[in-house]
Amino acid sequence: MKKWQFMVGTVVALVAVLSLSVAAFAQGPQPGTGAPQGMGIGHGPGAGYGLRFGPNGGSLVDVTADVAGIGAQDVAAELRTGKTFAQVAAAHGKTAEDLVNAFLSERQDVLKQAVADGRLTQAVADTMLATMKANVEQHVNGTWQPRGMGYRFSAQ
Repeated sequence: MKKWQFMVGTVVALVAVLSLSVAAFAQGPQPGTGAPQGMGIGHGPGAGYGLRFGPNGGSLVDVTADVAGIGAQDVAAELRTGKTFAQVAAAHGKTAEDLVNAFLSERQDVLKQAVADGRLTQAVADTMLATMKANVEQHVNGTWQPRGMGYRFSAQ
């Protein structure tokens, strides 16, 4: 009889635990516990707004390569010598402003569409764009800090 009572007790305990677990998960995220709606732009947890800016987000290396008319590998090689993105662009007849404008171009289009779709207010889009512009201007004129191997650059 004790074996039977133990089995019934175990089943009842499992049912209770599963019921509580299902009830907790069924509620979904509670206010204040969800992903923050920060300045992230569509990459990973907390990205917010569901915005996407294409493959790799159109990296500054890629944008510089497009604007300067050279390969991304060539841009990376010049950056490794200590040049800034602005200096790389200048060596190929372009300006820092050309880089900033090209970098923001696709992002402006995505933000305009998000406003048109009602996913963002114009004020939020303007704030995001201003923040992006300030950040990219800092990177264009600053020393390059590679963040890893990237998807196509080999170690040297």
